[in-house]
Amino acid sequence: MPRLFTGIPIPSAVAKTLLALVPDSPGLRPVPAGNLHLTLHFLGSVAETQAVTLAAALADIPTPQVSVQLSAGGVFGHKTGSGVLWVGLASSSAVDVLRSLQQQQRSIIERLGLRCEDREWQPHVTVARFQNPDQHLLQQFQNNCRHLSLSTELQSCVLWESQPTLGTSTYLERQRYPFHPQLQ
Repeated sequence: MPRLFTGIPIPSAVAKTLLALVPDSPGLRPVPAGNLHLTLHFLGSVAETQAVTLAAALADIPTPQVSVQLSAGGVFGHKTGSGVLWVGLASSSAVDVLRSLQQQQRSIIERLGLRCEDREWQPHVTVARFQNPDQHLLQQFQNNCRHLSLSTELQSCVLWESQPTLGTSTYLERQRYPFHPQLQ
């Protein structure tokens, strides 16, 4: 069964800028630039027939093209020993559009009887993972992000399949849903 998630890819030039904020250390594992995305939903393992139905249903959500502001960096999970470094989105009407997309997808996912995460959606891009890091590295990342203000156009949403490989995951695009400039 494929492991699926929906998300919004980050343009490659922006991905390189975000990854440059991550301190160079063996204790931090940067996410490959081509894997950087804004997760909307992680579904986990899904039967192939349901994956096909989901891919078709998600195509019915019209979404305008949006420009977002990436600002501030943070840490999830450092008290547990493992976690992620992330870059967040500044609050804006664009984030409201993305929140609406996330909620519409959730309705479709639940209608199809699939599992959704229960936690509140916090729009962010994971840029690195860690296991028992030096606290100085976490603080250095946050300092690197202190004056971050980076605008980017988001062009589409993707239904991805995550295939675990040694030390990372490979993301296979199952379906792409372009955003529509004329809907703005």
